[in-house]
Amino acid sequence: MKKLILLMIGMALGFLVGCAQMNPIGSTQSNESYSTKLRSIDPNNHDAIAKHYEDAANEMKAKLQEQKKLLEEYEGHNAYGRRGQDRQSRITANIRQYENSIKENLKEAAIHRKMAQEEEKRELGFKK
Repeated sequence: MKKLILLMIGMALGFLVGCAQMNPIGSTQSNESYSTKLRSIDPNNHDAIAKHYEDAANEMKAKLQEQKKLLEEYEGHNAYGRRGQDRQSRITANIRQYENSIKENLKEAAIHRKMAQEEEKRELGFKK
């Protein structure tokens, strides 16, 4: 029984160490504010961390919608010339970046939600 518990703790620590290298919000434009918010959260509070990543994804979704509206405006007018084409290219790149960031943030949120659920199950198992 003790070996099983030690094995599970070791696997959980290994999983945490593996995830520590990931930075799903590193490609955002306001990286400093995200890093500050994330550092202020207790690393053992997986619910709060998951909420942080979900909030970041929601902010990205709002920015994504803005970029899509801009792209629609530019696609509606063909008279912008070379500068318009450059602007369209930048907007398209921003859209791709926001979509990738949203996926990464949601993936991180799901991981932390799962970790919070597993921790809750472990706590309930120890209380019995």
